[in-house]
Amino acid sequence: MSRVSLGIAAITTTIALLLVWDRSGLIAWATLVLGVVLLGKIYLKPSRADVGFSIGLVIVPALTWIITFYTVISTWERGEVVELSIDTGSGRQSARVWVLDVGADPVVYYDAPSELAESLLAGMPLRFTRGGETMIRIPDAKLADALSEDEAGVILGAMQTKYRELNDAADIYYLMLGRSRDRVGLVVTLRQAPR
Repeated sequence: MSRVSLGIAAITTTIALLLVWDRSGLIAWATLVLGVVLLGKIYLKPSRADVGFSIGLVIVPALTWIITFYTVISTWERGEVVELSIDTGSGRQSARVWVLDVGADPVVYYDAPSELAESLLAGMPLRFTRGGETMIRIPDAKLADALSEDEAGVILGAMQTKYRELNDAADIYYLMLGRSRDRVGLVVTLRQAPR
């Protein structure tokens, strides 16, 4: 039994387990299952090919993750994307999100990290950049899970109308890469700041 192949397979399988716990995407699950199978194979029937299989267990999922991430992000960027610059307890952070024109003020759906979600839910003023123009806006954020069926229908309908097939990229992202456990889905109306 090769210690190198066993070590590579064990480390990769452990990382896959952590990713399954945090994100639960298809790539992490596949890597975990293949890693367990490979560890069993190395233990029960070692061969010279085990090092190659172990290296493949690292390279194939990593490349798949990178290619999926790049493809999805570049697809999202083909739609109208705005930038939010948000002050948090640890400094200013930026997010690029799709924007919807629902009502008088722009609306965004943002699957935000918990720290940014707290700032948005608190209504802290932020910088909103659209079409090269930056303005101060006050976020009126709601948890996506707390929207009524009618509110969710309006948002989803507007997103489908504006972004059409680009929406498929979000489904692919969450299927392949998963959703981090610390993310909070928000629908944020960006109100004009009082003068």
